[in-house]
Amino acid sequence: MMPPRCEVCDLAFDPGLGGDSVAFADLEDLPEGMTGQPEGLAWFCRRHLEAARSLRHLELADACRRLRAGSGGES
Repeated sequence: MMPPRCEVCDLAFDPGLGGDSVAFADLEDLPEGMTGQPEGLAWFCRRHLEAARSLRHLELADACRRLRAGSGGES
């Protein structure tokens, strides 16, 4: 998995201090035995986490576009 860096603001953070990964509608599991970060899964700092979670029914790219435009949480 990629190091924790917010998809919205590019902030690197320690997930133990806030922030988490969010799985979106386009989540694709990695093939058996493969390591890395799957498509549709992204990190968000604590400032953007709740808005990102409210958009998890969307594909990652669509959710990030809304979050960056400042319309997070609206569907």
